[in-house]
Amino acid sequence: MRITRFGIFLATVFAAKLVVLLQLKDHPLLQPDAGLDTTVYTQLAAQVLAGNLSLGPGLYFVSPLYIYVLAAVLAVGGTFATVRVLQIVLGTIAVWLVFVAAREWFGHRAAWMAALLAGLTGLLTFHEVLLLQAALDPFLTAAGLAALAVAMRSAATVDDRAATYRRVLGWFGAAGLAFGVQALNRPNVLIPAVAIAALLAATRRWKPAAAMAIGIAIALAPITIRNVVVAGDWSPLSSHGGLNFYIGNNAEADGTYRHVPGITADITGQQEDARRVAEASVGRKLDDADVSAYFYGLGLSWVRLHPGDAAMLFLRKLGYTFDSAFITLNASYAFYAYDARTLLAFLFVGPWLLLPLGLAGLVLGAITAARRTDYLIWASFVPFYAISVAIFFVSERYRLPLLVPMCVGAGHVVDRLVFFRLPSTSLRPGKAEATGRSGGFRLPWSEPRRGQAEGIALVLVIVLAVLCNLPIHADDGRAEERARMAEAMVTRDEIEAAEQWVKLAEPGYPKPAVLHFRVGRLLLVHHRPEAALAHFQRAADLEPGSAEVEYAMGQALVDARRYKDAIPHLEQALRGGVRVDLAGYDLARARAGTGDRAGALQTLQGVRPENTNDAVAWSALGQLAVQLQSPSLGAAFFNEAVRAAPMNAKPHQDLGLALAMMGRFPEAIAQFERAAAIDPRDPAAQLNLAVAYAEAGRKADARARAEEALRLNPNYERAKQFLRALR
Repeated sequence: MRITRFGIFLATVFAAKLVVLLQLKDHPLLQPDAGLDTTVYTQLAAQVLAGNLSLGPGLYFVSPLYIYVLAAVLAVGGTFATVRVLQIVLGTIAVWLVFVAAREWFGHRAAWMAALLAGLTGLLTFHEVLLLQAALDPFLTAAGLAALAVAMRSAATVDDRAATYRRVLGWFGAAGLAFGVQALNRPNVLIPAVAIAALLAATRRWKPAAAMAIGIAIALAPITIRNVVVAGDWSPLSSHGGLNFYIGNNAEADGTYRHVPGITADITGQQEDARRVAEASVGRKLDDADVSAYFYGLGLSWVRLHPGDAAMLFLRKLGYTFDSAFITLNASYAFYAYDARTLLAFLFVGPWLLLPLGLAGLVLGAITAARRTDYLIWASFVPFYAISVAIFFVSERYRLPLLVPMCVGAGHVVDRLVFFRLPSTSLRPGKAEATGRSGGFRLPWSEPRRGQAEGIALVLVIVLAVLCNLPIHADDGRAEERARMAEAMVTRDEIEAAEQWVKLAEPGYPKPAVLHFRVGRLLLVHHRPEAALAHFQRAADLEPGSAEVEYAMGQALVDARRYKDAIPHLEQALRGGVRVDLAGYDLARARAGTGDRAGALQTLQGVRPENTNDAVAWSALGQLAVQLQSPSLGAAFFNEAVRAAPMNAKPHQDLGLALAMMGRFPEAIAQFERAAAIDPRDPAAQLNLAVAYAEAGRKADARARAEEALRLNPNYERAKQFLRALR
């Protein structure tokens, strides 16, 4: 009967998760190509599917487990929707595992309370529908803690010389395996996993410690072997730990993620920029381990030089770890619960409730436990994992594994407070009874005088409710998600919807001028200059004197063909320090638009690309010079484009056209011949060469090239016209 009731309960939990999945699976910000970490993981999974199984060279820059989970599901014909369904299945199993762990320590009734709280925790369900590695954390954490609970309780009732003790050791090995696998997904977990194994050894539980260590080693072995073979490094984890350590430990750190100057705020940018910054600092090439070590060194240097500040920062991060505030990194729970109007809004259990209840319940367990050492070893996961987070920096998804033991502890304290007048479901001292499950006997609890434990629990809950819900003014990410929604609507050409999202985002956005600048730039890219101007003007009003905003306004005015209005803004941008190859180019366009050809050419003559090897930039300058009827200036720019990309046919064609405009046909023919040789299947290159031959009096050669152009493109009307004129 209990199995039936619990099965119905788990089916209800799965149904709730499925509703959230259906509500969010088509959300524009949660698609595989929506950017941020999701896109990196899906792209890496695509590389695995394409045959790059090791994802070499070098160490992994992100935790590898989720990459291969995605690739495995997609390889068997699954879709990203299949991946999400698998994740909520694992999330439902995690609720059952919470039940198992709570039952082992606190009895059946507390287990029901713990499972109910886990099922109602919206934050767990939310992360389980994302295409992020955090989706696996609830299941893996619950698996490790449940296996460890069964192992610890079973070991207490079985003599280590008994044949059944091997089964107990199997549970310790399973716990180590689960934690080891999770370390491939959330590296922080390796710290509490190793600490628990060490505590087992310290209390002379040599065989359990060895079994758990073997489980951890088995899980880490494949990635360690891969890193040795591919990168020559014995690290069992990924390579980004050093940068994360520096983000959380420097003079500007505040305990959460903060942008590091010179390093782009996304995974791909971090990978590239971290190497560039480190190599520029040391003056030599570095491998992945060296780059990570460089940033570890920076962070440790700051800690050594400022021990007091570092200690206070560490305590602050510990406080953040146990604070109920949402500290968003990538995906805002508040946005998807309330702005997206999903079922998450009704899954009301969250850190605000779980942290005070869970901590109180875990502390209460330490007070009432009959075999306190066993229990404390199991519960040590919480402080050790909290420390592993605070060593780096705090974010919502990094804290997610803590919610699993919080559900267990919360189930205990709710049982003690709500049902304290009923007999405890835990066994009485001296009355150990067989549980009917493999793993031995349940160990009794020592009960304090009735009401005493409940009084302690109530005081703990009240105190912790205040401490865990202290406002820390952390960014819950809601405004950023609204800004991203505005950008997504611009991309979809739903401008009215985009404007509505901007209005919602502005009041809570840290820098509203940046918000309007972001949206304005995207509108400009999507050929909406007038709409972009409104946002640039708003940005200018909010942050007067910004050269970047002045340049954007000038660019938008040029695109809107309001050339005269654009000139003052572009001149101001140049005076403010905007690169001349950007603002100067558009200023030349603006002056040309007003009919000031001489002024446009004078401006254009002073423009040079910041990257002198950028052939595209040189070609753009040359095209504008030709439009301004200055083929000589155009030829100078095209010469630079040819120098920068000698094996690209287009710069040779452009240079040939500029030379032909000046009547320098022999030189033009040489460039056209070079372009045709580089890309013989380009009909335009063939026709340009035909025209140049004709101008030089080589009619037979001209006819042959024009016919070749027509062969390559039978519908090439210009080639047909040229042949008719040639006859």
